[in-house]
Amino acid sequence: MAWPWDLFWTLARTEFKLRDQGTWMGFCWTLLQPLGQFAILYAVFSGWLGAAIPDYAAYLLVGLVPWNFFATASTAGLTSLRRKAGLVGSHPVPRLAVVWSAVAAVWLSHLAEWALLAAALAALGKLQGWGWLLLPGLAVVEALLAGAVACALAVPAVQFRDLERAWGLALYALFFLTPVFFDPQAVQGSGAALLAANPLSVVIGAARAALLGAPPPPPASLALVAAGAAAATAATAAAFPRWSRGVAESL
Repeated sequence: MAWPWDLFWTLARTEFKLRDQGTWMGFCWTLLQPLGQFAILYAVFSGWLGAAIPDYAAYLLVGLVPWNFFATASTAGLTSLRRKAGLVGSHPVPRLAVVWSAVAAVWLSHLAEWALLAAALAALGKLQGWGWLLLPGLAVVEALLAGAVACALAVPAVQFRDLERAWGLALYALFFLTPVFFDPQAVQGSGAALLAANPLSVVIGAARAALLGAPPPPPASLALVAAGAAAATAATAAAFPRWSRGVAESL
């Protein structure tokens, strides 16, 4: 079956407008949460971790942008079928397009956030070289990771309404296993193994290398994460029609 691009983009545009109210002021409001999170983390950790990490404010911002995208996009995809219950329950729309359109709407805002951050770093003289040209590729890998997770959770979330809360708790735990506000090189033992197994660690490390000139993750690790994200996306897309049978009745 051909991918319903017209439906997908219509759903994504609608989701984007509802999320950001279709205005620049609406988009600015969506930045308040990450900026508030940045202010709190910087106030708490800059005196402790900032002494060992050069340009800690930039380091923290580059970690927060991809983390917030993954958390927001995966949650938006998880709840997408329930939020579109009227459409899914009354029309034979491809359920996969509904989930991915929710992820795509967050991704559009995420691209604007990357552009604003890169421009701010350039204005402050913090942008290093031409590594920022790698950001579109990293953004695609991020989208594949978030989309695969969203597809795996969206159907169970229809049956188990508490799954959204459970995923919120899982994200809370994952936040502390992702080097958003700390240097992964300072973590030893079993903690280092957990960080190495977290694909978001590789993505954030690659973003810091691209924008700030930090030491990049091993190319093999980045290639493995990209291949794994693509494979997970393909697998969930292939299985989704079978998983989503009976979703309309459950809604």
